[in-house]
Amino acid sequence: MIERTVMSSKICLKTGAVVEVTLLSGITTDDLLIQGMKAEGYRVITKKDVFPSVGRDLRDYLVRTGIVT
Repeated sequence: MIERTVMSSKICLKTGAVVEVTLLSGITTDDLLIQGMKAEGYRVITKKDVFPSVGRDLRDYLVRTGIVT
């Protein structure tokens, strides 16, 4: 089992909304898929696209390190 560090914090936006931010070390394919599914669900409900577009250099890195295929 791989040891992972998880850091979580809540941030209060200027609008008064509270957003929870979680940082994970050793990101896995499952982490990417889960976040993508959450972002897609949010997009369907709110009609706002919040999933970041991934640049070519990041995609190449993820493929090279075996995180995505």
